Amino acid sequence: MSTTAGAPTRRSTRKDKLANNVAQSVLRDIKRRGLGAGDQLPKEADMLEEYSVGRGTLREALRVLETCGLIALKPGPGGGPVVQSVHPEDFGRVASLFFQFAEVTYREVNEARLILEPMAARLAAERQKGSDAARELVDLAAAGPDAPDTETYLHITADFHASVIAMGENTLVSLVCQSLAEIFRDRVRSVLFPKTRQHDVHAAHVDIAEAILAGDGARAESLMTTHMTAYVKYVAKQHPALLDEVVVWQNRG
Repeated sequence: MSTTAGAPTRRSTRKDKLANNVAQSVLRDIKRRGLGAGDQLPKEADMLEEYSVGRGTLREALRVLETCGLIALKPGPGGGPVVQSVHPEDFGRVASLFFQFAEVTYREVNEARLILEPMAARLAAERQKGSDAARELVDLAAAGPDAPDTETYLHITADFHASVIAMGENTLVSLVCQSLAEIFRDRVRSVLFPKTRQHDVHAAHVDIAEAILAGDGARAESLMTTHMTAYVKYVAKQHPALLDEVVVWQNRG
């Protein structure tokens, strides 16, 4: 009886493993074929033959990739799986599901950010000294106080942090940093410094950008830590319970 009772579980496990293997094969073939965002994958019949699996296993593999934001499944005639561009928001959305299950709090998200983003600023300074990208970052930071409305202000500040992270030229650090930032911003989007302090924010941005341009990694790291810590303290003061909330899965489906 125990063998019979356990058989469905073993079959299910084997099917899940096979679907994951097919998903990995599809990813490898996307790269091997040089497919990019908007390119369509082969038709289902061709994929069934290529990967030698049943329809249920193939569709499960594609659902895995869709959940992770790597492909989109377009319905109707002429539809099918289409390659998507990779966005930190998609990684953050998937990660937030695990964070909710593990009861990760927004305080912990920020502790991680306070480790990673200053490190990204240091990397940017070490790798972008005197570069055109660093000069453009200084210009971006200087433009902040002239934002005509809140939405523009949010875009400029988010673009600044995203630019610093990307300039560190470490794909993994960039992906994790930006996804954590998105998870936090999604929850506290309405908690902004008052306009009287927004000039201070952008003065800090300018200082960070100039440290990066000068190649001063230690200063860039220190300034970013101070800058981010000030905002976390402000959020804690305005909404003391917020940081202890558990991250909620960002389901965009």
